[in-house]
Amino acid sequence: MKNTIKIFAAIACAAAVTVSCSKDFLDRAPGDNLTEEEMFSKIETAEQYLDTAYIYLPDYQYNTEDLQGRYKLGDATDEGGFQQGSGYPASPFDINLGNWNPNRMPMARNWKDYYECIRRCNMFIQDYDLIPEDMSAGGKSNRKERLLGEAYGLRGYFYFLLFKQWGGVPIITKVLDPGKVESIKGISRATAEETLQQVLDDMDKAIQYLPVKHDDANFGRFTSLVATVVKSQVKLYWASKYWNRDDDPERWEEAADACREALKMAQDNGHTLALKYSDLFNKTGVEKEVIWTKNSEHYECYWWDFYAMPLGYGAFNVDGPIQELVDDFEMKASGQIPVLGYNEDNTQIINPLATDYDPAHPWDGREDRFYSVILYNGAELQGRTIDISETGKDNINIGSIIRTNYFNNKYLDPNHNLTTNATWTYRRFAIMRTAELYLNYAEALNEVEGATPRVRELVNTIRRRANVIEIPAGLSKEEMRERIRHERRIELCFENHRFWDVRRWMIAEDVDNKTVHRVMVAADGTITYPVFQHRTFDPSKHYLFPIPQKEIDKNRLLEQNPGWTVTAN
Repeated sequence: MKNTIKIFAAIACAAAVTVSCSKDFLDRAPGDNLTEEEMFSKIETAEQYLDTAYIYLPDYQYNTEDLQGRYKLGDATDEGGFQQGSGYPASPFDINLGNWNPNRMPMARNWKDYYECIRRCNMFIQDYDLIPEDMSAGGKSNRKERLLGEAYGLRGYFYFLLFKQWGGVPIITKVLDPGKVESIKGISRATAEETLQQVLDDMDKAIQYLPVKHDDANFGRFTSLVATVVKSQVKLYWASKYWNRDDDPERWEEAADACREALKMAQDNGHTLALKYSDLFNKTGVEKEVIWTKNSEHYECYWWDFYAMPLGYGAFNVDGPIQELVDDFEMKASGQIPVLGYNEDNTQIINPLATDYDPAHPWDGREDRFYSVILYNGAELQGRTIDISETGKDNINIGSIIRTNYFNNKYLDPNHNLTTNATWTYRRFAIMRTAELYLNYAEALNEVEGATPRVRELVNTIRRRANVIEIPAGLSKEEMRERIRHERRIELCFENHRFWDVRRWMIAEDVDNKTVHRVMVAADGTITYPVFQHRTFDPSKHYLFPIPQKEIDKNRLLEQNPGWTVTAN
């Protein structure tokens, strides 16, 4: 079992059991009562200072803007549905319904949080020469140099996260005084290309100083492998349609080369695919496939179960998979997607090729990954059957809240008794794992050379692990593109990929701009699929987030993203 990296708790948060930190730690002086010189006079405090940036890496769940609630990023796209009552200042509802703007939106905190982490990295790099070497083992170690590599890697990664949400952003590589508004005036946005070049430059510097992997005690820290994977992700995004409207083939060639290098490096260093998909998410240990994890506070994953389990188990059931995701899991025998859509009366359009699909038993006979991701009516959990029927234990009406009536099994601790809290398991969210690298490489290579045997083998390697019928030969590039996108949708669902994928592919205007469904079961067992939500997506502006208006107000050189300009009164 790999141990979590230690985080400077005094800086990060006063109590581990709270939902999140109640105070932005970077609003305080470096080290919280330590001077800058004191902070960097010891390698231990310098390391603790940098470690705090790891807290803000993406996790399995995101915070609401007031830090009082949680949701999955998949709730804001065609994976899940948020089903919490009103009262949050911003939630996936706002993205689903188009009710967001520069003054009020989910994930607005990311702008401030990520730049605060970048400032932390900048300060570490600036004061690096003040830090003494580590002599704790009786001689000089590589600890100081390793931390410098982590600072570059983390800075670049936070810029990549900013890019995915906003495109080109201001590039700041020196320490600015956060208490002086005038220090940020005059800083304009870099272009998207310049922003990604900064990411690549930081990753190259990180690679110079970092080992390819750490021992178990330091698992979760940045490595040269993580940096290499980030470079491949950058190249893939830059080649994708949103950023590559002219379909420049050189970008795809660069992406394919980078993705091949990342996959090979992962495999050469022991990050091969886990034998079983189900082994990846629901236990304390980290499978060899996992390259990088978010090592959350101990109690963070405790809440994952409360937010995911059915209501009858004492859970909050804040979100759940939507019917459209359920429909996209293939039938195991035929390898076909069973449901192709819905009629106006919300009855299913059944795929005639899915001859093994029984509408009376819609959850039987699905591919193995379905059962690792989805809990459904009739599934077993903690010694009883989930029952969402009209009189069932899990059909609990709370006000006017509409629920999908599916439950997320990914990263769930099935033994966590939410009433007694007698037993629950610490889990870590995988930010990167090798299966993604197979699919990244397949996507880029297909755009370069079409549906060749190499491309097909990359995808089929993932499908064989899932015991799914292999993709046949003879597909066109366009057909293979759709198969790869489908494979990502299933293999990587609820792992913070789909939301960004549908944007870089420019298909969000289709998949996130329609009616989505839920499931209901009558007392006599009749299954229906009523509307869960009518979703909207405006392609003229929703592909990028608006820069928070308060940031525009502080610095008028910041140009707002297209379609989001606020008209002055």
